[in-house]
Order: sequence, then C-alpha cells, then structure tokens
Amino acid sequence: MRVPTAGRFLTSVLLVAMLLAGCSDGDSGGTAAAPYRDAGPYAAGVTTLDLGDRQVEVWYPVDPGAEGDAPRDAYYIRDWLPDFIDALLPADVNPPLVTDAYRGVPASREGPFPLVLFAHGFAAFRSQSTFLTAHLATWGFVVAAPDYLERGLAAQLGQPPATRYADVQLGRATVDLLKAENGRAGGLLEGVVSAERIAITGHSAGGGSAILFGAEPDVVTYVPLSAGIRGGGDEIALPDRPSLWLTGATDGVVPLDGVQAAYDRAQPPKRLVVIENAGHLAPSDLCAIGATGGGIVAIAIEAGLPVPEQLQRLGTDSCQPEALDPEDGWPVVKHFVTAQLRWAFGIDPEPVGLSADAARDLPEATFSYRETP
Repeated sequence: MRVPTAGRFLTSVLLVAMLLAGCSDGDSGGTAAAPYRDAGPYAAGVTTLDLGDRQVEVWYPVDPGAEGDAPRDAYYIRDWLPDFIDALLPADVNPPLVTDAYRGVPASREGPFPLVLFAHGFAAFRSQSTFLTAHLATWGFVVAAPDYLERGLAAQLGQPPATRYADVQLGRATVDLLKAENGRAGGLLEGVVSAERIAITGHSAGGGSAILFGAEPDVVTYVPLSAGIRGGGDEIALPDRPSLWLTGATDGVVPLDGVQAAYDRAQPPKRLVVIENAGHLAPSDLCAIGATGGGIVAIAIEAGLPVPEQLQRLGTDSCQPEALDPEDGWPVVKHFVTAQLRWAFGIDPEPVGLSADAARDLPEATFSYRETP
C-alpha cells in the first residue's frame, strides 16, 4: 500500500526530482537512470535519543547551508565495546568513522518527513550503516536506528542487556519515541517526523527484524539487506507488503540461495538486487573502519585478542582485498533503497530508477535485478 506524505514535503521533493531529470546527461535520454545514487536536496543531521536502557540514533533532513561550519559527525568503534574488552586493546587503537551527517544542527521545517527504521546486524551497533542512513536523510527521510542490545557487539563479547526486547516490541517503542519527539515543544525534532506510515530496513539479523516488523499494519515496505531464510524456512511468514531484497553474490554468512528463497516466497510487488563480488558487510560501514578495514573484529585480530571463528567470519566477510570495495557498492545500495522508499511512500507515484536500467548510472559495481510486479 502506497501512502502519500505531507503535502509540503511531497511538492518540494517532486520539484527537486523534476530538476534532477532535466539536468541529467544525454546518454540516458534526458532522464537519470539512477537518480538517487548521490546525496539529495537536504543535508543530514544526526542526534541521539534515550530509550530506557538503550539509545536510538536519528538522522534527519537539514536545509542546505543550515549546518554552517559544523564538522561532520564521527563515531569511534571502541564506544561499542564492553569495558573489560576495551581495556585489552592498545590505547592508540581507536579509528574514527567520519560520517556525512552533522550533529545537532537545526532540522528542516519543510516536513514532516516519513519515518524509516534501521535495524543493525548481529554483533553490530546502531550506527553500523551511516553511509545509508545519512544518505536517506538527504532525500527527505527521518531514520531511527535503535540499539538491538540483545544481539549487539557488547552482548556477543559478554555484556548482555538487563532488559530484553523482542524485535517488534523494540520497533514499536522506537516509533512511539519518535512520535513523542515530534510533539515535544521546542525539541530538535518538533514537527519533523511523520510516523503514521513507516518503513523498515535492516542488515543481516536486522534484515530478519525488518521481515518481522514488516507485518505491522502501519508499514508500507520492508527492505532486508544481506538477509534471507535458512533451510526451507517454511515456518516463517513473510509480510503482505512490498519488499526490496539486496545482497552480495559472494556473501559467506547468508548464502545467496537463502536470499533467493526468501525473495521467491515474498508477496509481490517485490524486487531483488544482487551485487557481484560483494560480501556480507557490503551494506555497512564496517569494512571502511580502520587503516585496513574490517572494523573492530579486524582490529581485535591485529591486536592479538582471541576472537571466535564465527565472529571472525561475520566481522570480515567482504573486507578481503579480492572482494568488491564496499564503497564501490554503496551507490547501488543507496540508489535502490532510496528509490524503493520513495515509491512505497508515494513520493514517486510510479517507480523511478527501479529497473535494470539503473546500471547505466552505477558503473562502480555490477549487479543483477529482478522484479515481480
């Protein structure tokens, strides 16, 4: 079900889309084949909200220039470690990941903007895919990523949360929090969030969260990244909602046949994008963290810390030199996720860039595209 967003936002974004189409190059017949691969008409802001025992990272649209001289926000991988593990690493090992968002800058008043939930993967953290979450904010979405502490990095290293949330329960609590912030007088997000209809995307185990939450009555689409069904998976009910499935062809954690099996069982309309020579971490920041990439797992291995074999594979898949550089795959992820969300929310009344023709504007990576209307 496609639901239009607030009138002012819809009008402004449609005008931007018309301008982008008019300015595209002649090779694509006057219309960009992948118009959402690069940043949109807004800058991206970011803030952190509290949700009881955990936090929620929120990216939101900012009027161009309103970020002023603010530096780009950065996060540090050691911020996600339990204290006893952090103490084992050398003091000078703390590489930052500089994002494309600006912390705490004023939000645009052109909204309210549609709400998208992001669910991180196993042994990961809420900011694991800022390349995508900040990008979506530039295209006019508010993106909220809670800590799934039950499967987060700290829990896998021996520090589980005192309170446990089920996936859908945590998603609903996050939506309620954003609704409250939207109505909080004088707050940063006052009047910014449209949460009557929402979407969800997630990576790996977070893709499973997207499938589960996708059945909620207010969800317009769900977008699993590097996620599928193990074995037959006949007991898993897939939501009666539009979906986009995106994965790497050489994923060593969630094999391609599991993603294809999930796609085959999904209800139409549905789409599947498979990026050649890309692994499990392709839709994340993790391979871009540290001098050699690979995030905290690679850093721990380099420091001589004991890392379980399963976690080694999970934390380094797609970071090998012979794999596609994940940053070359990011434009594919950005474009297709943005295009799916814009179509599902009714911002684009008809699909824009949701076809194999998008390859013309995405030369950095090779991918296949399937669609069942």
